[in-house]
Amino acid sequence: MFKNLDMAINWVQSQTRFRPKASLTHIEQAFKLMNLDLSDIKKIHITGTNGKGSVSMNITQMLMEQGFTVGTFTSPYLVKFNERIQINRNPISDDDLLNLINDIYNLKEEYLNISNESLSFFELLTLAAFKYFSLKYVDYMVIEVGIGGLLDSTNILNYDVSVITNIGMDHMKQLGDTKEKIAIQKLGILKEKGVLFTTVDESLHSLFINTAQKLHAKINIIDSHAIKTISYIPHIVKYKNYTFELPLLGVYQKDNAILAYEVVKYLLPKTKDEELIESLKHVQYAGRLENVKDNIFIDGAHNEHAINALIESIKLLFSNKKVYILFSALADKEPEHLIGKFENIAEGIIVTSFPDVRFKPLNNIGYLYIEDPKKALNFIQSKTTKDDVILITGSIHFIGYMKAHIL
Repeated sequence: MFKNLDMAINWVQSQTRFRPKASLTHIEQAFKLMNLDLSDIKKIHITGTNGKGSVSMNITQMLMEQGFTVGTFTSPYLVKFNERIQINRNPISDDDLLNLINDIYNLKEEYLNISNESLSFFELLTLAAFKYFSLKYVDYMVIEVGIGGLLDSTNILNYDVSVITNIGMDHMKQLGDTKEKIAIQKLGILKEKGVLFTTVDESLHSLFINTAQKLHAKINIIDSHAIKTISYIPHIVKYKNYTFELPLLGVYQKDNAILAYEVVKYLLPKTKDEELIESLKHVQYAGRLENVKDNIFIDGAHNEHAINALIESIKLLFSNKKVYILFSALADKEPEHLIGKFENIAEGIIVTSFPDVRFKPLNNIGYLYIEDPKKALNFIQSKTTKDDVILITGSIHFIGYMKAHIL
């Protein structure tokens, strides 16, 4: 049993991250040991290559402002581990988190004795979130998939709504090397006679519709072309004769907001559109083109799909400004390929490091490398004026480190 939260978190994070699996048998059996009754809780399941977090926060905000208690399970965190498990956008308290980790430590030991099998980090964290939301009697659970969908630890429940944001090339080792293969894995969250909402691009519509038909499920495809941008700053869009003012910057956020809006309209059909639209004005989500200080922005783009969307946003938002990139990424994200995408829009690119066990030095990929991230930022600031833009990006873990320890 842990008496110290840091020790407890270190134990959780030291567990096998995602173990290879052909089924969800182990986590299903462990879940049964917990004797949780989640039948009174409405459940929303969200996957997609990017945008899961933004959609989760939009849905959470709208449900909260309708008077519901909402548990949200997201990953990864930006600054503090507690952010992964939230109720009404408040991260779990240190005391509650310590108690919860002690509970899942005991669960892991019990399951190990019964099955001679261990549970992974994400399996344990998923079960912890389910238990916490049960203990707190939430009305809704908004659950983000970790990786993929079909064999993700979160996929052991029947959800009231399944949500797929988009499909891009990420986690190819686990999910497949084509968009179609990745889409099939993500479509694994849709159950027999389920309900699916998605903003997936047109090239995958047939696959989605055919899958839904086979499962006798209802599918709601939101046409991105029906969402018209009026302005980028402030971020205002039109959809179905309604005007939406969105606090989150980035061209990709319009799809995330409207997707969330349609999900909540389905769940709460009697709620006035104007009330939901007003709620969307109050959404906050750190690390997504977030203006953290003066002319410094951070964005957690960490794969090709997200980097492309970020670059499109930079072109539109900062078309008359010089943009300087401070970049770092984890080794498994092909950082050499990702950073090259900024060459046509950046005045300067600096590469740096940050403390993470999965980080490998990026000092030989052809860009100016300053190992100390604080010195790297200071160097860029010495070369820029207040009218320029400094964008810190490449990894959610990196921007979280920069925000917590340097900015």
